[in-house]
Amino acid sequence: MTRSAVKAGLIVAALAALAACRTSTPSASRPVPASSGEATTAKQPATGTPADPRDQVEDLLASAREAVNQGDSAGFRDCEADIFQLLEQAPALGVGTGDFPGYRDDVVNELVRLAGQAEDDEANAEEPPPEPLPVPQEHVAELKEKARLAEYDLPILVNGEVSSLIDFYTGRYRERFIAAIERASHYLPFIRAELAKANLPQDLAWLPLVESAFNPRARSRAKAQGLWQFMAGTARLYDLRSDSLVDERNDPFLATHAAVRHLSDLYGTFGSWELALAAYNCGAGNVAKALHRAKGNSDFWTLRRYLRRETRNYVPALWAVVVVTKDPAAYGLPKFEEKPVCLGRVPVEGALDIEVLAERAGFDTEELATLNPALTRRLTPTNATYQLAVPCGREAQTAQVIAAIPESERVRRFLHVVKKGDTPGSIARRYGSTPDAILVANGLKNSRSLRIGQTLIVPRGPAQPSERRRTGTVRGGPKGQAAAPERYVVRPGDTLFKIARRFGTSTEELQKRNNLPDTTIRPGDVLLLTR
Repeated sequence: MTRSAVKAGLIVAALAALAACRTSTPSASRPVPASSGEATTAKQPATGTPADPRDQVEDLLASAREAVNQGDSAGFRDCEADIFQLLEQAPALGVGTGDFPGYRDDVVNELVRLAGQAEDDEANAEEPPPEPLPVPQEHVAELKEKARLAEYDLPILVNGEVSSLIDFYTGRYRERFIAAIERASHYLPFIRAELAKANLPQDLAWLPLVESAFNPRARSRAKAQGLWQFMAGTARLYDLRSDSLVDERNDPFLATHAAVRHLSDLYGTFGSWELALAAYNCGAGNVAKALHRAKGNSDFWTLRRYLRRETRNYVPALWAVVVVTKDPAAYGLPKFEEKPVCLGRVPVEGALDIEVLAERAGFDTEELATLNPALTRRLTPTNATYQLAVPCGREAQTAQVIAAIPESERVRRFLHVVKKGDTPGSIARRYGSTPDAILVANGLKNSRSLRIGQTLIVPRGPAQPSERRRTGTVRGGPKGQAAAPERYVVRPGDTLFKIARRFGTSTEELQKRNNLPDTTIRPGDVLLLTR
């Protein structure tokens, strides 16, 4: 689909919905347009001049970004609809001239980008195996004969249910199955080695195909994450850190260590791989209840009727996957060579911004971030030693570069989880920042906007007066520019292009003044605007 078609589709869908942004409790920083069917009138300033909807659009864009970051695709669509409603109102409010058309295009382009990200997140949620369909006995016999030629270290059984799921994976799921095998080629050698260390069956290496299609970024609607789809509570039981700064469920190698331990424990509990795998999917407690209802009969195929639909089809799905992957060519599928990921680990003491490391060590920032998916904010934790992943062979060089980075330059921003009694002033004193810089970096209007449990970006550096208090936007000027301060704290939603246009300069000039290798900026960064 072309970009223009996507954009047109977004506009049509949004104008049809015109729904209120319903994803969270209304707050001072988030306007709530009227519900469907009511006339929505932008608030007029006291002077009688028509209000510019851009202020509300910016607040809603911030909410839309937050919804995408939280995996709330429905919330994003609600915010998207509200934004288009405001944009369509602009001509009636007398704001359809000047620089507004260009601003509207910027907003639409940003919504296209966010929509793509939201769709990616929705695609990450792997659906549970479908309900098996009836299969003719002749076809079951044919698949049994194919399966008989392979060797297994799990109690593989080919029956009607498994045959139906073999047809599913090699039929309508075929293209996604091929993509999953391609991804698996990077992780299977490591997974098999870990299974061997624990004396567990090698065929368990295919379990992530059922769980996540071998997608390390997969997130289910039940909030399970990663290759092995750990829930946060189970992850912590197996020493995986899962919080707003570090989520090791997303690291396929660390999560594999935990999954092997978990599978070993479940097998020790039930003494059966069918029951252990069912417990991996739905929890040991639910399998114990099914055993009780089955009056102690531990045969999986007998007690599966007492399990929920997803779980009773989970084991047959794994059996189907194992059978097919033993000989893909027999099912018309391509064979893939294994391409193990080669990486090393470098211990990092305290907080380090991986963007700073990438610049100093000559890494590609995105490659380094991909190697460290557990660092959700691209910062290593402050009060711990983190084993940072780097391309193998560069461990010693990376360690030397890290050691040479001055303490004051290791991070450009901190993260702080708001606790009871915190104020912008107390947080600023703790991190050597300023209250105004914190408010601006997080798009907050005042100190009353803080919420307990909220994660704040805390810029590092000299005192920075609030851009909102320091300057005024000249709406009526020929270019709609703001009077340029000496420095500017990047806010959520800012781009280098937007900042340059706001203050009458160019992205190239801002890159030159701030020694930026590219146009990447993040909330909390402090930019030098004038010399």
